[in-house]
Amino acid sequence: MKSKIYDMMYPLINDGSGTYELGDLNGYIDKIIEKGCLISIMENDVLLAFLAYYANDYENKLAFVSMAVVSPSTRKMGYGRRLVDFCFVDLIYKGFKRCLTEVNANNQAALNVCKKLGFNEFERKGKYIVLEKLLS
Repeated sequence: MKSKIYDMMYPLINDGSGTYELGDLNGYIDKIIEKGCLISIMENDVLLAFLAYYANDYENKLAFVSMAVVSPSTRKMGYGRRLVDFCFVDLIYKGFKRCLTEVNANNQAALNVCKKLGFNEFERKGKYIVLEKLLS
């Protein structure tokens, strides 16, 4: 799975758009595989979409969506929504009450998607906006 995520992410990080910012792609992938939860959609052994999140703060019942990526060739097919819906069901089942994510303030498309999914602005951290969704 690591190589599939790398192959999907590398061109997106290096496309010059600034949409995806990662200093150490290999380190990030290792971290989400080791400490996070990963949901993927694959077809014929090809990764079409994935969502990475952390569900390990049971004391505060707080989760964090780290990244959601849909292959450019399969966007607008509902894959992202399915991944997020599954994530929220999993978090609610595990007893989590809140979910955060962080988006570059200049990434209006990502902010719009997050707001459609029920996230609201929680705080600002430099050029990033932390968004929160209350889980029920």
